[in-house]
Amino acid sequence: MAIINSDFRLTGIASGLDTDQMVKDLMKAERIPVTKLEQKKQLTEWKQDAYREFTNSLRGFKEQFFDVTRKASYLLTDNAFMSFSTKSSSDAYVTASGTASAQVSSHTVKVLQLATADKAKSASPVSKPVSGTVTSFELSGKKIRVNLDGVTREITLGNYDNIQDLVEDGSNGLQKLLNDAFGVTAEGNKINVSYSGGKVQLSTGNGATRITLQSGTQNDALASLGIASGASNGISTGSKLSALADKLQGNLTFSAGKVSFAINDTAFSFSEDDTLQKVMDTINNSTGANVTMRYDEASDRFTLTAKQTGAGDNIRIAETGGTLFAAIGIDAANPVTEQGVDAMAEIDGVTVARSTNTFTVNGLEYTLKQKHAAEQIGETISIEQDVDKVFNSIKAFVDEYNKLIDSFNTKLTEKYDRDYQPLSDEEKEALSEDEVKKWENKAKTGLLRNDSILQKLQSDMRMAMASAIEGVGISLSSIGISSKSYQDKGKLTIDEAKLKKAIREKPDEVKNLFIKQSEDVPSYTRSLTSTEKSTRYQQQGLLYRISDLVEDHISILRNNDGRKGILLEKAGMKGDASELRSSLAQDITNYNEKISEMLDKLAKKEDNYYKQFSQLETYMNKMNSQMEWLTSQLGGMS
Repeated sequence: MAIINSDFRLTGIASGLDTDQMVKDLMKAERIPVTKLEQKKQLTEWKQDAYREFTNSLRGFKEQFFDVTRKASYLLTDNAFMSFSTKSSSDAYVTASGTASAQVSSHTVKVLQLATADKAKSASPVSKPVSGTVTSFELSGKKIRVNLDGVTREITLGNYDNIQDLVEDGSNGLQKLLNDAFGVTAEGNKINVSYSGGKVQLSTGNGATRITLQSGTQNDALASLGIASGASNGISTGSKLSALADKLQGNLTFSAGKVSFAINDTAFSFSEDDTLQKVMDTINNSTGANVTMRYDEASDRFTLTAKQTGAGDNIRIAETGGTLFAAIGIDAANPVTEQGVDAMAEIDGVTVARSTNTFTVNGLEYTLKQKHAAEQIGETISIEQDVDKVFNSIKAFVDEYNKLIDSFNTKLTEKYDRDYQPLSDEEKEALSEDEVKKWENKAKTGLLRNDSILQKLQSDMRMAMASAIEGVGISLSSIGISSKSYQDKGKLTIDEAKLKKAIREKPDEVKNLFIKQSEDVPSYTRSLTSTEKSTRYQQQGLLYRISDLVEDHISILRNNDGRKGILLEKAGMKGDASELRSSLAQDITNYNEKISEMLDKLAKKEDNYYKQFSQLETYMNKMNSQMEWLTSQLGGMS
């Protein structure tokens, strides 16, 4: 007899056997090959991670020193090894910086003229004044509220006989009342009131910008003045073009609901429903137009400024549909109101003219800041070699190079302890999280011991730094960079005094030692032949050699054989096709397939064990039944 337990396994009743435990014990032995495969898979995954750590280290090394976008640390440029410090007797007028072609020297510079840009500016304020047709002069005691640039005053009007009295009456005319309310400047009124043909007009001036009229709190006078509450001079760049037609002094018209024009031969077209801000932003972001459009609410004028400084025809406008520029007071036929001029400076007695205020002469980049007075003699610019900057760049490279060498030495010499194999799930459950972590850290050591790929890369890097370069008469050791002893295992040390002396006395040779380019094979590509690689190696500087070696190992591009970098082919890189196609990734896939096949076989074997025990129980039940029958028969006979 048998019963089914809670996990659907048979527990023997007739036999008295613990079926589950016996099957579990039998399966432990059967599962040993699977466990070994799972351990091999885990070791392969750890090994893959270790290779990828090297890939990331090399990638970081490359980005730091060989990536042109990293201006501060990029070394494959003359400027990294031919650095100069400059000093001006007055930075207020002119500054200078040395390029790689500069020479130690001293210069006298007098700024004669700064470069300026062409400007096209509205001839006069563009906004219409606030105006209204007066319908009644019986205004005594009536009120209006006036907001001038954020300050609001309520004005109480008097009785007037005509529009002239309304505007000009010396005791309570509108001009007098507004001057009393807001004051006047030394230049005149902040708000100007005028009249013409029965209309009263209010505009701003002398430092004031925006005037807005609103109904009085009681006895409103605006209706009698023919002015709507909220009426304002000035314009908003957020307004639609169609709404600006009644706001601008000039005549804004549309052609088929659009305005079209060209600036410097770049065409633009806008709907009457587009905002003025959209027009300005589109123009300002156009590289073809190459101008900047601004609206100054203080002066109530528009300005187009050429982005290109210097003399020349740098602002050209053609209205091709509608009259936008005419409406804002800019003559499209003759737009420029301020002509741009070239920068002019006297350098060592020779006058030079340039279109910008920053330019290079004889290896020095000058930046003109302020014009000298006629009686001034100018500034003295001195240039000296910046030995410390070059030294620090070389030292930074050597420090990071040594870190790489350290990581090679560590991984290649780590001992592998076979007593520490990857833990099974059951083994992990028996340990604490900290114990599991310590165990796995121990199990991961030595996985790359004596690894052939890393050994060769380390050897190639050391050889690249030590081998002579065609046409270069110095070496690292001759300028104070060398390995002190065999125990350093390829790490470099710097003799600071010796290196600085070489930088100071042999700048061109030091530069060539590090970044001389191959004349026959000037560029690295993944399609270079072995002969081309050899030629390039012999002719190029140390940093190019190292850069090429790094690329050979981490490049995501394929060579003529269809292979990516050596480390990517081996272990892949996350986010790249090599992540799933590298040799180790294939090994892991194969392990997974084998483990899956073996688990299927184990499941079948386990089921077979349970069937055998079930049959045993059936036989035992039959025997028990027969025994009971015999016993009952013998009992009856007795």
